[in-house]
Amino acid sequence: MKEAIRTSVLSHRWECLWSFTDTLDFDDPDTMQEIDDRKKKLKTERKKFVKRVNRILGLHQASTINKFRVCFELGKNSTRHIDSWLDFAISKRVKRLELDFTPLESMRHYYTFSHEQLTRIISKIGVHCINFLTSLTLKYVNVTGELLEHCLSVCPVLEKLHVARSQSLVRLKISGPSLQLKYLHIIECSQIESIDIFAPNLESFGFVGPRIELYVNYAPCLLDVLIGATYLVRINYLFCPLSNYLSQLQRLMLDICNLNDDNLELPDLQGLLNLRHLEVRITTSNDGSLLGLIPLIEATRVLHKFSLELTCFPCSKPRKERELRKVMKCPNEHLKVVEIMGFVGRAIDIELAVYLLEIAVKLEKICIDPRVPYLVGTPWEAKEEGDRESAEQLKRHLPLGAELVIL
Repeated sequence: MKEAIRTSVLSHRWECLWSFTDTLDFDDPDTMQEIDDRKKKLKTERKKFVKRVNRILGLHQASTINKFRVCFELGKNSTRHIDSWLDFAISKRVKRLELDFTPLESMRHYYTFSHEQLTRIISKIGVHCINFLTSLTLKYVNVTGELLEHCLSVCPVLEKLHVARSQSLVRLKISGPSLQLKYLHIIECSQIESIDIFAPNLESFGFVGPRIELYVNYAPCLLDVLIGATYLVRINYLFCPLSNYLSQLQRLMLDICNLNDDNLELPDLQGLLNLRHLEVRITTSNDGSLLGLIPLIEATRVLHKFSLELTCFPCSKPRKERELRKVMKCPNEHLKVVEIMGFVGRAIDIELAVYLLEIAVKLEKICIDPRVPYLVGTPWEAKEEGDRESAEQLKRHLPLGAELVIL
């Protein structure tokens, strides 16, 4: 958008062209990086960002918008401006709406999108304008279950709902025989207590957060699931309400924090008959073990791809590097691709990598990325040469015809 505005200096005709665009994506990662590096001040840059958005919206002439996205660290102090942006987007019959106010560090006072505000917008603009909304993503925005349920009731074509880090979402009921919702992810909402789902078209469900009451009453189209828990909460209990749908899943992602136990334990899942992609994101100590994933891998009969994102932290009491553990191996003819990010070259990931290489008799490629997952895209994502050397040692375990790629 900033580039489009620059072109208007060269030609009035170009100014008219961009002012009719149906995509308004306000994002400034370069400035956010400079703020993080202490080269610029957040308060000053926030004022500039808000002023720029307001100016562009004032010049915009298109009658409809396909996508409206704002990505910057904004909170309660910017409420007046954000409210007007929502009025603008909905009045333009926006289809995809995203507010991402993720802070660089922590933020005390979030922006609140209230049920009363939605009611006010509808009464002012008309319910017909919000009927076009197909995707709603809210990050670091306080919302209630009442607000989200109202959105679902007045947005007949809403297919995607993603809510992350809301501090006011407590209970959520997704219900209705005519719901078009295909994607529902509720991520790290600290006060959430229960989620109740009756969604005939739901294909992707994701939950990461505290222990809750989860009811999946009806989701016959469910194919993709993400489940994870916050610190000290095990994810095992979440498999029970999903048990009726395990056999139809094609993709399963687990987000696990396992800092206190050396050994990873997961429930015995024998119903993953159609799972083709298993992703595991795990935060653990660097002398732990990932061999607890083996029963899950062996329970997936047609698994095509296995992905691991590993974040390791040093133990509080450093120990001598342990020897690799030996495990029984069952050949897998379906596993073709293995990806490991966060490779540290210690027993924790080497023994799992060796296990996967030895069972995947028809493996095509294994990709090793030594970068720490949460540092990717930052100036601190440098790779350790020692990790690369350890990854090179995996070559001797490669099955015939398989390729080892080290990023």
